[in-house]
Amino acid sequence: MDKVLEKGYQLVMENREKLTLTGVRKVQSFDPKEIILDSGNGVLSVKGDQLGINQLDLEHGIVEIQGRIDSLNYLRQANNGVRQGFWGRIFR
Repeated sequence: MDKVLEKGYQLVMENREKLTLTGVRKVQSFDPKEIILDSGNGVLSVKGDQLGINQLDLEHGIVEIQGRIDSLNYLRQANNGVRQGFWGRIFR
């Protein structure tokens, strides 16, 4: 996976309907309304409607998402880059 990060990180969106990312380490969660990705620049939340993953190549760090993309948001990380669980977010 270190080779994925060496190649860099790129995010390209076309007409809010297609999103191509490089430098992706893993898909943390997926449903038609939100996809959460662990990228080279942090954890990225992609929200929208009818979201689908057209291409997933984690060996090369490439993900292509199709659907109506409403927002891209880098999630705040605590504890030196480790995401907090449910209780950790409630008791900040």
